[in-house]
Formats: sequence, C-alpha cells, structure tokens
Amino acid sequence: MGEPFIFGLPHRVDGHPFLATETLYSRVGHNTGNLAFQYAIHRLLGGRLNQVPWSGDKHTIETAGDIGVIPAANQFGAHVDYGDLAKSVGTLSQKLVMIGLGSQSDVDGKIPEVPKGTVDWVKEIAKRAPSAAPNIAVRGAFTLEVLKHYELSEHATVLGCPSLFINPDPELGRLIERRIRPPKRFAVAAGHQSWRHLRHIEASLGRLVSVTHGSYVGQHALPMLKLTRGEAVELEEVELRACRDYVCPEMDLDEFVVWADRHGNVFFDVDSWIEHYRRFDFVVGTRIHGVMLALQAGIPGLCIAHDSRTLELCRTMMVPHVVARDVRLGISRDQMMELFQFDGNAFDRNRRMLARRMSDFLSNNGILKPKILETIATQS
Repeated sequence: MGEPFIFGLPHRVDGHPFLATETLYSRVGHNTGNLAFQYAIHRLLGGRLNQVPWSGDKHTIETAGDIGVIPAANQFGAHVDYGDLAKSVGTLSQKLVMIGLGSQSDVDGKIPEVPKGTVDWVKEIAKRAPSAAPNIAVRGAFTLEVLKHYELSEHATVLGCPSLFINPDPELGRLIERRIRPPKRFAVAAGHQSWRHLRHIEASLGRLVSVTHGSYVGQHALPMLKLTRGEAVELEEVELRACRDYVCPEMDLDEFVVWADRHGNVFFDVDSWIEHYRRFDFVVGTRIHGVMLALQAGIPGLCIAHDSRTLELCRTMMVPHVVARDVRLGISRDQMMELFQFDGNAFDRNRRMLARRMSDFLSNNGILKPKILETIATQS
C-alpha cells in the first residue's frame, strides 16, 4: 500500500472570517459545495494527509506522497479546457487516483463536446493508475457513458460522490426516515441568480424561507456569496437586482437587503454547515451538495435536479429529488412532503453497496480501506 496525499483544493478555508469574499470564492473553487466532497475524501483517508494544489511545483507534488488522490467535480464537459493541466500532469512520475468526476450536460443527457485538453488530462490520469484496476471513480451512469464516447470508460467505475459517507452511521437512511414530519422550518440550498429558467422555483423557495424563518445558504456565484455573507449593500445595483428578481421578486431592494441579512448564510467549513442544518426540519434546493450535507446531518432533503450532474448523482445515491421541469412554476409548502419520496431501508442498502465498492476501489488502487467505509459496508 502506498502513502496517499490529496492533490487538489483544501477541504476548508482557515481564517475565513478575516478574508475577502472574493478570496474565499477563489479558494473554494468558485463553489462552496466543492468543500463537501473534498472534506469527505479528507475524512475517509484519515484526515492527516499532505495536501498539494494542482498549481504546486513538480518537486512539491512528487515529495508529497506515493499516490495522489484527486477530488474531482463536474469537470468533464464543454465548459472547461484543462490542456495546460494535462501537460503538467504528464510530467509526473507518481500514481494518481481520481474520485468524483462528473460530466456536465442538460437534464436529457446530451453527450457534450469535451475539449481535447480536458480529454488529454483524464488520459494522463488514467495512465498513472496504481494497478490494472480502474483509477477514476465517476458520479454516475451518464458520466461513464460520456467517458465511453471518448474511449476512457475502461479506466472508470461508478461510485457516486464520497460526500455520501461523511456520516459514519450505517443506518443513516432510517435516521432520516424517523425525522420525516411536516416541516416547520426550511433551509434552502441557494441557486444561481443567472438561472432564469429556474426563477419561479427559486422564488417559491424564497417564500418558504420567509414564512418559516428559514435559512438561505449560498454556494455560487460570487454575488450570491456576498448576498448570503451579509454584504448585500456592497453589491452593484445590477447584481443586487438580479439576485432580488431571482429570489424575492415581490420585494423592493431595501426590503430584499433586510431579508438577505436576516436569512442569508454561507459556510467555508463543512462541520459548521452540517451543524447549521440541524436547526431545520427540511432542506431543499437545486444544489446537490447542499442537500447532501443535510442528509448527512440526518435531516430530510430534496434536490431539484436541473441538469445531468445533479440528476445522475441523485439516481446513483438515491437522493430524494424532483426534476426541475416538473415543478417549473414553483413548489408550495404543502407540496413538499408529497414530492419527498424516501425509503430509508433502500437508501441504506444502496449506501452499503456503494461503500463496499468505494472501499474495493481504494484498495485496488493501493490505498488502505477506510474504517468509515468498513463500518457502513459491513452493517447487516
């Protein structure tokens, strides 16, 4: 077994109360949801690993450990070209393992035109497999299909997202099920103010926050982080209007600033985020990791799936979800429990299966099986 190290972004931002929001936005990879799977991998592998960013120099990377573990996101799509990164990875002599790679497309699953540089990046990672076994864990069947289109699927296996295993309770599904009740307080995993096709849904969620004294948790983009961090008054008026029109279109700007200060929250470490959710009965939104952290807290949550990346994760991990186009005019408080379809026993069985497969994936790639996965996987 080799000595693993984290090859990517850190799982939390130390000293974040004293940093500018722009700095924080950059350090979390432009989405606080990235912290969920980075934290999960860090926790699974023992929590004391060396960590090196992709921008690290070759010497620093090659002295960090034997096997670089790359926490991945929805990076295999038309939206990004990793040609420069492919070249730098191509100079490394170390073995590499990637966990959580997703492909980005619309909800109907059209194969994206992935730039050659990004395809080359994944090829370079595949070349550095620690064994003959696949060294790339992908989020779901759609991503595997996209990799097959680019002749890379033999290097990959479907494992969902490691954030499924943050809570070590092997009966997490049954815990969630016991807590299902008509919700009195909602938390919302906030969307992106430019997603105009989802504006009716987001406005309905904004109203739920208002009437239940709830929480509106920002993840992306920068104006949303500023809005939910108490910096609404610092936004340019055009940005503030865009956020207002998306979340609370019935309010004037002054009312909306007060609303954001009262209900907005944003987190730069996962423990605090999960702890925050414990104060609520239900979490809903278009952000898969925002909802996943609620489930890890044992709180019922519903993901509004609006693209391939959210839909395939929900399907792989049995996350309760509804497709956005089916509720395009919004969701009422009374509808929420009807939409929330959850079988705790089925969730636990699926989670055990994925824990076994994740454990075998790591072992096959020269990494000791994590105790958390063993605990989950061996529960009868």
